Amino acid sequence: MPALDAIRVHSNVKTSLSPKFERVNVLGVSVGVLTHHRLTALLRECLDSGLKGWLSYVNVHALNLAATHPWFQLFLNKSLVTYCDGQGVRFGAFLQGNSIPERIVMSDWIYDVCETAVLRQLRVFFLGSTETVVNQASSSFKILYPELLIAGVHHGYLSDIDSEAVVHLINKATPDILVVGMGMPLQEEWILKYIDRLDVRIVCNAGSCFDYVAGVKKRCPTWMGVMGFEWLYRLVQEPRRLWQRYLIGNPLFVWRIIRNTFQLKFFVHLF
Repeated sequence: MPALDAIRVHSNVKTSLSPKFERVNVLGVSVGVLTHHRLTALLRECLDSGLKGWLSYVNVHALNLAATHPWFQLFLNKSLVTYCDGQGVRFGAFLQGNSIPERIVMSDWIYDVCETAVLRQLRVFFLGSTETVVNQASSSFKILYPELLIAGVHHGYLSDIDSEAVVHLINKATPDILVVGMGMPLQEEWILKYIDRLDVRIVCNAGSCFDYVAGVKKRCPTWMGVMGFEWLYRLVQEPRRLWQRYLIGNPLFVWRIIRNTFQLKFFVHLF
């Protein structure tokens, strides 16, 4: 497990972003109050400002991990931008008296990342999933954006020895943006371990994004996502892999939110 000091001390990583944007605290994680258009603008600002760091999405699973893994919570809070990728996070913020305008799903927002790369003539490297899937996703992006400069692709099933070679491969390819889709928290561990050695400007964690772009996994209907039932759609598709995350993780998250809300109200009345 990554040490907290490994996150606190990153001499080559600047994590300040100006102008500031509004954030709300949800179970100890600072989440941006953003629309996807504002998130895209912040990405472009990061690139134009010469910042180096990572952008992170936050869903219920992420908040559950952050509640039990201090290094993961700190990783999210040290992101250049941490954005909401789940209706559960919006619900939790609402119960605490805050509002997040929308959820921003990486498998949708990745197209904004590609458009930004095309507009800025920047190079992108895709790392994650299986070799077949990441190559299919790369081909799909290239069809949509013929001018997209894809510096390289590589699957995400890496041993430590493989990772050393991949870091060398990425640096040799000189990308500006690295998209890492290995699933949470593996992708965050990988980013944390190698960020200081990567000659890239911005790293985006991406989860199962490549699987959706490649068509290996189906996105849930829009109405289910809006109503907050994407988790159910995904559970039906992958029950063996996801049952614990959702059937145990979702009630645990609600309990944490309720407990935290009552604690906050208690201290407000006390003082």
